[in-house]
This record gives sequence, structure tokens and C-alpha cells, in this order.
Amino acid sequence: MANSTPQAALNWAAAIQTRLPENILKMYHPEGMLWGTLSSEVRHGYDAIHEYFVHFTQNKNLHCEFNDGTLRIHDNMAFYSGSYTFTWTLEDRLVTVPARFSFVYKIENDQWLILEHHSSLFPELPFQAEKFIRE
Repeated sequence: MANSTPQAALNWAAAIQTRLPENILKMYHPEGMLWGTLSSEVRHGYDAIHEYFVHFTQNKNLHCEFNDGTLRIHDNMAFYSGSYTFTWTLEDRLVTVPARFSFVYKIENDQWLILEHHSSLFPELPFQAEKFIRE
């Protein structure tokens, strides 16, 4: 894995663009975990991760671009965190979704597989603390 955007992440972004869940699923470890950008549900294992991407890839002209990231490699594990932007079209209008991510990779059989993947939207600014007040 390189110090810029690692090849494994670029391969994941390319798989997203195919809009074929099977292509994306190949990037994940069998014991993988996903907390998807557009979901409030954490997903464990191939079946649950596949289900997320079946819905996510319905977005027309889906694209992912990595904006920045930090890569750390330790033995057979790699950690890549940063921000990326998803775009797609909805009723001929461009949807732009900036998000932050963390990928944890494990190398098996000379392939970096995603063991954990967390992705979330950036919070609305200014932060509205009032939404979280419980009386």
C-alpha cells in the first residue's frame, strides 16, 4: 500500500462505480463489518454487507472520490482514514455527499481485504446541540 491513496482503496472506489454489489463485496474480509454512510445499522458478514450495497448501488452514475487520507501499516493490518465524496444523479440533478471514513484492512493471500469500514456524513454546521437535549 502506498502513502497516497492506497491501491486497495482505489480498487474499492472503482468497484463502487460498477454499481455491482458482488464487485464491492470481493473487497471485504469474510468476517468484515460495515457501518455504511447512508445507514444507521451496522452490518457484519457478507450477507449483511451485500444487502447494504444492493441498495446503495441503485444510485445512478454513482462515483466515489477520495479527498484525503492517512495510511498506517502495522504487520498484516493497515488503517486508512480520511474523507471522500460520493456523487450520483437523482432526477437529472447531481447529488454530492461528503463523508468521512475509516478502513481497517487485513492482508490474506497477498490481498488487502476490508475487515472494518466505518463511513459517516459530516455533521451539519453550525452544530445544533438543541436537537440532542433530553428533558
